[in-house]
Formats: sequence, structure tokens, C-alpha cells
Amino acid sequence: MTHRGADNHEADGLFAALPKQKGVEPDTQRHPAAASDSTAPYRMRISRLTVDKLGIKLYDRVSAVLAEVIANAYDADATDVQVRLPFNTWLTPRHGKLATESYEIVISDDGHGMTREEVNDHYLLVGSDRRGRFGRDTSSTRGRRVMGRKGIGKLAPFGICRTVEVITAGGVPDEHGYRVSHIKMNLNDMLFDTEKNYFPEVGEMDGTFTHQHGTEIRLRDFNRKLVPKGEDLHRQLCARFGIRRDDWDVQVTNTRAGEALPGFPQDTFRLGELKIDLLEDTKVVFDRTPILPHESPSLPVSGWMAFAKDPYKDDVMAGVRIYTRGKIAALTRDFGASAGFTGEWSVRSYLTGELHVEWLDEEEDLIRSDRQDIIWTTELGQSLQSWGVAQVKALAKRGRSATRKRTQEVFEKAADIDTRLQREAPNDPQYRHTVKEAFRVLVADSDRESASDAQRVENKFQLAKDIAPHKELLETLHQVSKETDSPLDLVLTLFQKARVAEFYALGQVAQERVAVVSRLRQLVKDGTTLERPLQELIEKAPWLLAPEWTPLGMDAQLDRVRDAFESWYFRRTNQMITTSTIQNPSRRPDFVFLNGPRESIWVVEIKRIGHHLLDEEFTRAHEYLGCLEDFLDETPEFGRLFPLRKLTFVVDHTDRLSRTNRELLKVSPQIEQRNWFDLLEQTDKAHQDFLKKVESMRHEPESY
Repeated sequence: MTHRGADNHEADGLFAALPKQKGVEPDTQRHPAAASDSTAPYRMRISRLTVDKLGIKLYDRVSAVLAEVIANAYDADATDVQVRLPFNTWLTPRHGKLATESYEIVISDDGHGMTREEVNDHYLLVGSDRRGRFGRDTSSTRGRRVMGRKGIGKLAPFGICRTVEVITAGGVPDEHGYRVSHIKMNLNDMLFDTEKNYFPEVGEMDGTFTHQHGTEIRLRDFNRKLVPKGEDLHRQLCARFGIRRDDWDVQVTNTRAGEALPGFPQDTFRLGELKIDLLEDTKVVFDRTPILPHESPSLPVSGWMAFAKDPYKDDVMAGVRIYTRGKIAALTRDFGASAGFTGEWSVRSYLTGELHVEWLDEEEDLIRSDRQDIIWTTELGQSLQSWGVAQVKALAKRGRSATRKRTQEVFEKAADIDTRLQREAPNDPQYRHTVKEAFRVLVADSDRESASDAQRVENKFQLAKDIAPHKELLETLHQVSKETDSPLDLVLTLFQKARVAEFYALGQVAQERVAVVSRLRQLVKDGTTLERPLQELIEKAPWLLAPEWTPLGMDAQLDRVRDAFESWYFRRTNQMITTSTIQNPSRRPDFVFLNGPRESIWVVEIKRIGHHLLDEEFTRAHEYLGCLEDFLDETPEFGRLFPLRKLTFVVDHTDRLSRTNRELLKVSPQIEQRNWFDLLEQTDKAHQDFLKKVESMRHEPESY
């Protein structure tokens, strides 16, 4: 890749190699490069405010600048546009860093081009209504409905660079060909404090001739702007145009060597339709649908709206894109619909679409100057907004079942549910079906992104296996209740289902407990285990401390206590406290909350294997218990739910405690100490009969 300087134009652009005609000298020899009087060939009258507000401020992204230049090529009846720039590149280094390469962006087209007079009268005239100036709103040869109107898009490149070079040839050719006009504009020279004429530098090709008409724009001397990756740039450009024509082709080529991207052979892509996978049965098509069917004008709208199949790759693909004359006018997520309607979450997350609303840019211009939004406060803008809100709400209702179905599919794939159920219950298709149905119900309204959380998916799957046998039992009971004579075979089926439900429920609990006890045994026997894995295990399986506790972990009520206590503690002490590794996995907790029977709350201080408890650790945990009691006493709505409060140290040694603290540990009914080997032995003993019973059910289910 060669990056061209101001005077080095290699043969890769429309005007890269112009033929010299015999006896014809470029006009640059007759006009100085920077003239300042009435003899200057090119003049622009512009104020600093205009360039700053309409160029630099409105267009600060590479894709937005390219879109403006490409739109000008479309209005010039170009059939082929070539864009060359480095993908995935910062165009200038950070402040204080030396530039290792000098980049250039080149946009060339085969449109009708411009003569010197047209450059002066049209291109260098800023802020003039293009359609009023030409007396029509269609292009000169192909009759295209032109995109430009306000005459400020030519300033867009100054949003990302300081030097813009224009090389153009048009008009009627003579025996030498098309006469070339070549100017170079520098932003620093244009930023006058007062309005006055600006004389662009005359380029070296000015006055030469070429055999083809068209225009080439070269951008250099960039601000610190990022050219996106090829696939991202493609999406951004596709989103800005709603043009579908056989006589219109835009090719974008990467000039940065060695940056080939999957899906973009030879570092090149052609501007096409923005590809978004849509959810089946959600697409609604509009074919010049009137938004005011009983009024005149009826204001027709064409295009479609739907739900995306998966979350958006970026904001460009989100919401409904509204085009006029093939160029984007606005992007809306929901047309400003107020909160609280059915299916609102799906709309905010997956709504997409493409609407063509030509009347936004007819007699009355309803589009903001930056072409980024509609002027919704106008009467026609309000009409479009009301119609859009109605369509969004209708789509939300229709699409709810489709989005839920897609969410279920994503979770089922994440859980690998079919494979696992076939392995666990190969001879029980009814059980597999019931588990799958229960799983679908549990995940139907989940955030689809959470399917990437393996632990959350696993929790849903395990809960579905707990629920499924009981659901099957209830369905059988319902079937029996419909039979007036209660046939014996159905009654026997009911009892069989009850046995199956018990078997699967106990089997699931057994699997979980065997795995947890084995993990605890492994950690204890290791002898070097630190606190973190032990804390996580105890939080997820509190029944290790008290077998009568359920293995369900923290309930919602306790989570509320956690949050409220942490806030209360901070207000009281101005110190942050973490009460759970589950809630804050990146931080080591000061202590762990656990709940057992609903009337008790337990503070557990866990230390690594072989640790000797120190006085400061004992005192800190004891103070936490005191703070917790104060909080519960001051917060009656929580205090009456948890009247019993307890502190347990799980630590192997207490010999380094002071006599006072050792005595307190012995006599206080609220404080106890357990070592890890005793805890493991107690757990094994407490669950021995239970595990034997379940194991016998696994091998001899016919005897129960």
C-alpha cells in the first residue's frame, strides 16, 4: 500500500493519470496557487461559523462523511463510485505520538462532473437550496430524485480532516476531451473571523484534459478519527442508504495491506442492503400505506417493520430507519411510545425496520440540517409519530409469542437440553417432554443475553427437572378427576406417577448433594485451600452447615436484607461491606450471609484450611453480628422475619485468641466454631442414610 502525498498521484483514481494534450497548457500556469483578487479562478464566500457549525460539528464520523460524498455522486448521476480508505485504522496518532504513515481517503465517481463555472456557481456556493437553484428536484440525465437540498453536505469532510481536494471534469467535451477543474481547500485558511471571500488553492491538474467525466474527492490531514473494521463500516454505510437501483454501484476498498476480513474478499465490499436476520412471522410490510387514510393528503409510507432474530450487533441495526429520497432521515427505537405497553421489552430490544417516507422532503423540509432526525414537532411529524406508535404497539402484541419462542430456542441450545435428557432418561420420553416444557416456561420471559451465563442456564435446567415430575403428576390427577367412574388403571397410573415424581426429585437432590460433599472433601483434604472456593461452596450449599436447611440457597427476602443492610452499614460507618461472593464475585467478602429456616439468619465467617483465628478477625465478625442485630431491630419489617441471629466461625484453630474471646466463644449461645474436618464428618454422617436410600431407588425402582 502506498499513501499518496499532495503531489504524488498514482494511477488508482479517476484523475490519477490525465493525458496531456499537445499545445494545451494547464491553467495553473496562468493563475497563482493562492490568488486573492478578482482574477482568481475559484472563489468561496463563507463565514467561520458556517464551516464550524455545518461541517466540523455535524459530521464527526467517517461513515457520515462518506455518506454525504456518496450522496453527491448519486445526485450527479454516477453509476459507479469507488471509495478507497484504510479499514480499522486511526487516521492520525494520539497527541504527542509521531505519525508513521500518511493516510488518504479517495472517493471517485463517473457522474456528470463539473465545469469551472459549475464549481464556482454551485459547489463553492454554501447553503443554497439545490432544487430551487436548478428549478427541479431530479437529476439532469437519469431523472433521479436528488438527495441534496441544503447545500451544506460539501462541508462534511471538514468534520474529519483539514485538507479537501476536488478534481472534476464535466460539461461538453471539445477535441481535447473534458476540461479538468482542480482545487485544494484547507480548513485553517477557511476559518476567518469575519465573512469574506476564500480562494482555494489551484491544483496542478487544473486546465488539463481527460477523456472521461466525473469527480474525485481526496481527503488528507485528518483529525484523530477511526475508520471502522470492514464489516462495521459496511453496516454503517448500508444503514444510511435505502437505494435499490440497477444503475448504481458503490465499491469500498481497503488500502491497508494485510487486513483481509472474513466475508470481504480482497478487502472490498459493495454497498448493499443492511442484512438483519428477522424473527419469523413478525415482519409487517407497508406498500404506500396511508397514515391518514381519510384525509388529504393521505401521507403514504412504504417499507417494513419486524423483530430481529438476535440482539443487534451495533446501534446501526437497532430501531426503525426512516429514509427519504433513498437517504436516511431518522432512526427511531419506538417512535417515542410511552412506557407500559404490552411487549415493551421486546420492542426496546429487537425492533428493526426500514420505512420510506418521501413526503418528509417535499414542499416542506421536515428533516433536521444534520440529516439525523425528523422535526417531530411539526404537524406532519406528529402524524407520522402517532402512526408509528400504533404500529409498534400492534407489532409488539403479535410478536410476543415469536420472541418467546426464539428465547426458548436459544436457552435450549445453551443447555444442550435434548442431549442431556436423552442421556439421563433414555427410556422415559414422557419425563423428557415434561422437563423440556417446564424449562421453556421458566426461560420464556428471560433476557436472551443471559443465555450466555452458563450458571444461570444450569439453574433453570435443574429447576425444570425438579418441577417436571410434579407437573406430570398434576396432569395425571387432572385426567383422573375427569373420569366419573375413576377406572382402576388410571388410579394405578396416578400412584405410578407419584412414585416416578418422588424418584426423580430425590434423584436430583441426591446428585447435587453427592457432588457438593465430594467437592468439600476434595477441598478439605487438599490442605492448602484458600477462603474463596470454600465461601462459594458454603453459599451455594448452606445445608453443609445444617442438614435440615434446604439446598435452595438465598431467597428473595434475604437478598433484600443483604442490600438494605449494606446500605445501612455504609451510612452508619462510611465503610463499604460485601456480604456475598455470589452477589459480588470480584471481591472477597467480609462475611457470608446464609439463611436456613425462615425465622433465622446466620453470619458465617470462613477461613482457609489450617488457619488460626486472630483476635481482630473475631472482633470484626462479632461487631458485624452486633451491627446486623441493630439493623434488624431498627428495621421492624425485616427484624420480625428473622428473630434468631447466629455467628459461626468455620476455622481449624482458635488457640491464638485471647482468653476473653475464647471464653465468649464457649459461653455465648449465638457464637460457635467448627473446624473443616468436623464439618466434613458431620455432613457425611447426616446424609449417609439419605444417600443410601436414594441409591437403592436408583438400582431397584420396581420395589417402590
